[in-house]
Amino acid sequence: MTELMPDDKKELFKEAFNDISTILAGLRDQGLSDMEIFEFGKSVINHFDPAKMEQLKKISDEQDALFREANDM
Repeated sequence: MTELMPDDKKELFKEAFNDISTILAGLRDQGLSDMEIFEFGKSVINHFDPAKMEQLKKISDEQDALFREANDM
């Protein structure tokens, strides 16, 4: 994949912001409170946090190794 130019990134972020705003407004229209939407947004951000993703991968790898070791016994 090629590196995006700053103007391309700016346009992509603008489109994403508009899409996300529309979706969140739809959630509010369906009766979710602003606090519920806020908490959902935080969970989405955490889901894509590179540091947390690396930590979860490490934990998963460690658990896989433990399961393999237990199966070998």
